[in-house]
Amino acid sequence: MKILVALDISSQTDFVVERALDLIKFFKAEGIFYTVAEEILDFGDGIASGLGEKVREQSQKNLYSALEKAQAKGIHATEVLESGTSPADSILNYAEKKGVDLIIMGSRAKTELDRFLIGSVASKVVSHATCSVLVLR
Repeated sequence: MKILVALDISSQTDFVVERALDLIKFFKAEGIFYTVAEEILDFGDGIASGLGEKVREQSQKNLYSALEKAQAKGIHATEVLESGTSPADSILNYAEKKGVDLIIMGSRAKTELDRFLIGSVASKVVSHATCSVLVLR
């Protein structure tokens, strides 16, 4: 069994990692910690310089932290960091390509306006995944 744990840079990351590790251990599954460092489009002076690199650095830190927690519990896991403009599409493509059996992810508390304008990553993954998806709150 393969479990993909989709991480973002929200405050939920530690919670998602802890719950995912419990399930990976219980099922004796292959754990894959996966994150997408969103590519920040340059719209001019309104976007802080270097923001994309900061997102990538934080994403990498989260992956290293997840791997350390896995090792501390005696769990072997791998990490994958990709870049893209659509985290949901990246998660779905990777999961299908690797034959993942379960995707575990958090549900960030976005405002209704955010959901209307940019959609929900979790909602898209749940709607389009070819495997089971566990969304943690």
